[in-house]
Amino acid sequence: MIRFWDGFLSALGAFLTLILIGVPLWGAVSALRADLLPVWAWGPVVGLGFVGLVMAGAFLRKAGRGVHPLRDRRR
Repeated sequence: MIRFWDGFLSALGAFLTLILIGVPLWGAVSALRADLLPVWAWGPVVGLGFVGLVMAGAFLRKAGRGVHPLRDRRR
């Protein structure tokens, strides 16, 4: 039961990561498409998207193994 709960918390962490990274990312891309930001801003926006995907992937991998979000190994 503890692994299920830890996996659920890790999946919740992945979901929250996607929301917390995705909303500003969506706003930045919308501003870039509307020409409100300079073209060089695509670099940081792409970097933010990459970091968000890596973090969400790490949480999902932990969720699949049943590891708590703040731990490296199972309890």
